[in-house]
Amino acid sequence: MNDLMKPENYSFTATAPSNIAFIKYWGKRDAELQWPANDSLSMTLSACKTITTVKRIDGDRDVFHFAGVTVSSDVEPSHKVFRHLQFLRKELNIARALEVESRNLFPTGCGVASSASGFAALTLATVAALTGHHEWGQLSVLGLSRERLAHLARRGSGSAGRSMFGGFVHWAAGQSADAQKIEQIAPASHWQLADIVVILSDKEKHTSSTNAHQAAWGSPLFPARLAGAPSRIEAIFSDIKEHNIESLGQEIENDALEMHAVAMTGTPQVNYFLPETTKFIAWVRSERLAGNLPAWFTIDAGPNIHLICESRNVALITAKIKSTWPKSQLIIDKIGDGPTLKQGLLSESHSEVHYV
Repeated sequence: MNDLMKPENYSFTATAPSNIAFIKYWGKRDAELQWPANDSLSMTLSACKTITTVKRIDGDRDVFHFAGVTVSSDVEPSHKVFRHLQFLRKELNIARALEVESRNLFPTGCGVASSASGFAALTLATVAALTGHHEWGQLSVLGLSRERLAHLARRGSGSAGRSMFGGFVHWAAGQSADAQKIEQIAPASHWQLADIVVILSDKEKHTSSTNAHQAAWGSPLFPARLAGAPSRIEAIFSDIKEHNIESLGQEIENDALEMHAVAMTGTPQVNYFLPETTKFIAWVRSERLAGNLPAWFTIDAGPNIHLICESRNVALITAKIKSTWPKSQLIIDKIGDGPTLKQGLLSESHSEVHYV
C-alpha cells in the first residue's frame, strides 16, 4: 500500500474535554443559531473528555460509530451527528463523505456535559479531515481560528464552544446571534482548581437540555435570572483574577440553584434533582459551615453534583465524602488545557476515567 493511502494519513483524531459552567446559560434566544439568553463562564476539565477520529471515505453516505453502535446517514439522516457534519461541509464548502468513530471517557448524558466534549471533538476532527490540516496555525491561515472553531462547535451543542479553549472561558451572548464571542479569560495555570464529580446516577437524563432550554421562557423566575446574570459574570471574573475561592463558591452555588429553580418552574416543568441530590447539597453546606469541607457545589442539567475546590484540598474532601457516603461514585478531575488534534487513527492508549 502506498504510504499516502494508509488510513492514518487521511484520518484525524481530536481529543476534547468537557467543561463545567460556573455561570450557566439557560434558555436560547434562537435555538437554530445557538444564541443563548445570557452569558456563561466555565472551567475546562482535564480527564472527562471525548476522543473522536474522522476520516474521508468514498461514497455519498456518512457513518458514525459510538458505544458499539453504528449508524449511517442514509438510514438516520436526521441524527444530530450527521446534521452537524452537513453544517460543517456547508461552512467549509467541501463535500466529502465521512466516517466518525467516537468514545467518551466518562458517563454520557447524565449532566457531565458529554455533548460539549462530543461536539468539540467532532468539529475539530471533521474540520481537519475536510481540510487536510491539523495544526492550529495551519487552520488559522485558512480562516479557522480557535474562536471560529468554537463557534462552529457551538452550533452542534452550545457548551461545546467553551470546550475549544482551556482554562477559564467566557461565552458572551452579544446583542445579536452574529455578535457572540467565546474567549479564554485565564489559562489553566492561573489557578489550580479541581472538580470532584459526585455521580448519583449514571442514567441518561429524562429531559434533554435542548427541550429544557425552551421551557425556561415559561418560568416566572426567568426575567430576574437574565437581569442578574451580568453582575454575576463580573463577580466571577474578579474572583478568578483574585483567586477568591469562597466568593467564587458562593456565586456558583447561587447560579446553579437559580438555574434549577427556573427549570422547575418552567413550562413544562423540568426537575433534574433526585432525592439524593437535595440531601447531598444540604450535607455539603452543613459540613462547610462546620469548617470541615472547603468545597462548593454546582449542578448542570442532571442530578449529579460537581464540587469545586482548590486542588490542594482534593484528598481531604474525597476522604470526607467517602466516610459519609461510602457508596458514592466519584470522578476526580481538574482544570485542563483544552483540546488536542493530530493526524492518525483513534488511539487505544486513552483509558476511561476511574471512579474513586
